[in-house]
Amino acid sequence: MQKKTVNHKVLYIVSSHNQVLEAWEAAPGLNVFSLDYHTDTRGAFQNYSYWRADSEVKAGKCGDQDKRTGELKVEKIRQYLDGRVSIDRINDNLRHDEHIDFAVRTNLIDTAFILSANRNESSSNPNVFIVNSDETYQNQRIIEYSPLCVPDCRKSIHDGACKTLRADSAIEDSFLAEAVYRASSFKSNFFDNYILDIDCDYFNTDQSLFPGHMDVFLRLIREASFLTIALEPECVKICRQDDCGLTSDTILQRLIEIIEKG
Repeated sequence: MQKKTVNHKVLYIVSSHNQVLEAWEAAPGLNVFSLDYHTDTRGAFQNYSYWRADSEVKAGKCGDQDKRTGELKVEKIRQYLDGRVSIDRINDNLRHDEHIDFAVRTNLIDTAFILSANRNESSSNPNVFIVNSDETYQNQRIIEYSPLCVPDCRKSIHDGACKTLRADSAIEDSFLAEAVYRASSFKSNFFDNYILDIDCDYFNTDQSLFPGHMDVFLRLIREASFLTIALEPECVKICRQDDCGLTSDTILQRLIEIIEKG
């Protein structure tokens, strides 16, 4: 993890998104406003526990893989809470999309609001609430918000126009303001104490980094306790649009320019 101060704002820069936990651990209990292509809301240790249980079954050490998978998930959480393993060790067994669930289950953070491009219709994670779903909000501490386009769009989502408009508007005032409003609607004091968390794969077009108006984004930067930025270079390549040559390095450079101008 690289620590950098830009225009009096502290940034923690990591390669894999789950590595932000080291920074979150140092200031526990804050909310997280996350900008990400993906929702990153898989259950903690889902991948590790499945394959560990699978190997134990094959070795004849247990007979019920599903039960053992569940036990391993709980065991890893308990090991951290009891102080038996460090956050570095925890990260060894977490995927880059399992860290938010871990953070709320261990109270490293309070509530996470994820503004993402990728949209889930449902989630098997009981800690997750999906905005605009048929479910009723039950005080879940992970909130997914994945609008298909910008507010008041009149285009057809079937012709691909919305996807590009949505991507181009990633940090436009007209788009971000609605997300900020949504976060506050679930928790009125959400922005009293928060981390601005950015995954570089959130930016999928060149235009997305050069909005016409970005007062909301600049305010989010100024008022955040600090920023965490995940480079995720392979995800950037996969998620960017076909005619776009963005890399995690160019995105980081542009974000730093924006923060410097304040």
